[in-house]
Amino acid sequence: MASDADKGLVVAMPYSRRDVVDLANVVELLRRCGFSQLADEASRDLPDPVDVGRFLAWSAQHGVSRDDLVSHMGGSP
Repeated sequence: MASDADKGLVVAMPYSRRDVVDLANVVELLRRCGFSQLADEASRDLPDPVDVGRFLAWSAQHGVSRDDLVSHMGGSP
């Protein structure tokens, strides 16, 4: 039996209130994670405030995933 991933289905993942709070200041988040150049770009490109979905889409276009950010902050994806 094929899994959802095998079928090409995408499952939307809801974000908790804590996720939104943690991503509220994306420029500082990027700087803390060592992405200073990307933080500068985010401050020019993204609105303030920015919603989580838009930030995650923007960061993915720049090669940085949510898991990358969590890992740089010492967490486990």
